[in-house]
Amino acid sequence: MSGLLDKAKDVSKSDTETTSSGSSVEKGSGLLDKVKDPSKSTGGSTSTGQAGIGLGLVTMCVVVYMVWDLKNWEGIIPFALLLLAWGCTAWGFKEIKGDWNKNRTIAIGLSFLVVAAIPYFAAFSWQGGNVRASEFSIDEVNDNLLFTLYNTVGEDASASIVVGGEEVWSATGIEYSTKGYSEVSAPLSELYQGSTLDQNGNAALTYTIKVSSGDIEWDGEIDSKVLERTVTAAGADMQPVTEQEDESGDGSGHTDTTHLGLQIGIGIGMEDTDLNRVESGEGHWDAYIKQLNSDYSFTLVITYDGSTVWDASTTFTVDGDSMTSSGGDTGTFTAGWMDLVMSNSMDTTKDELSRDIHYIPRDDFWQGDGCYKATLTITHTISTGDSFDTFSKTNGFHYYWEENENKNHEEEYKPAVAC
Repeated sequence: MSGLLDKAKDVSKSDTETTSSGSSVEKGSGLLDKVKDPSKSTGGSTSTGQAGIGLGLVTMCVVVYMVWDLKNWEGIIPFALLLLAWGCTAWGFKEIKGDWNKNRTIAIGLSFLVVAAIPYFAAFSWQGGNVRASEFSIDEVNDNLLFTLYNTVGEDASASIVVGGEEVWSATGIEYSTKGYSEVSAPLSELYQGSTLDQNGNAALTYTIKVSSGDIEWDGEIDSKVLERTVTAAGADMQPVTEQEDESGDGSGHTDTTHLGLQIGIGIGMEDTDLNRVESGEGHWDAYIKQLNSDYSFTLVITYDGSTVWDASTTFTVDGDSMTSSGGDTGTFTAGWMDLVMSNSMDTTKDELSRDIHYIPRDDFWQGDGCYKATLTITHTISTGDSFDTFSKTNGFHYYWEENENKNHEEEYKPAVAC
């Protein structure tokens, strides 16, 4: 009997092992040995990791764009974004792989530095040098086209502007600057040949700029929006200004209307024939106007049956979007429109919000019910005082003021219609 017990004890010992702490661990078939220790990382979220990498790459694209045009951005901005791109991308890989890998993180950072350096050295090659032009704008005060000429060749530069195969402006001896760029101005009176876009926004003229320094040459198109300056459309709102009197005093009876005159709104720019202006009351010219900053003057007259019944007797001069008149009045075009204010020939009343409404008094032009037309004459000007492209535009409305003021109480007001 004792021998059998001894064998049983031996079997029990072979199936168990005593740990150093005195506890027993069951030995299995080997499958348990393949189970991973839960304390070890098993990887992060693939979706968040991909999002991090995607954000990093997008941010890197922004960095490349900024570095290419570094003059417009403080250097700290692309540098900060470069760090952000590096961090997002490294974090994305950490989420996917499950850990921060030092070598991988360093490799990503070095790669991003190399990529950011490519546009920098493409624009400013310190070995062979480079030259180009960008940042075009208009100096409305002096009527000049302004642009920045980048030059790292180390020699003075030359520039010219070509329209339709013909050179319209050129300059030589643009001094090299150790800053790597120079500000250049070109008079519109020399180079301007007409608007770059037609009234529908389609290409009309192309202005090409060519620059060179030493043996390095570069050419490119000037932004079309900068030289979109020829006015092609003009018209006027002619809104009745009225006074209402409620006969009953409590709003329940007939309201008598008295017409005081016309409020004038001026629309000048380019008309987009694909769009219509939203109707917002009688006397509105039905046209969608796109504003143009340009240099021109205009005059305004109102006619009745072909005869002039009101003449502003004033020349309005526009510089960019600001208007001044020979009568001392000022105004600003917003989205192509400006309310006309003439302190010497208009009366003033208040609207329901207590805002000033300036209008031409009825007695100054009224000839009876009928068609009244406003004619705007536009003359383009340049800094030399020369003028060109003079044209006139006319629109008008048939008013029923007398008929409305003599209606019975049951009859509705008859609004003006275009004529």
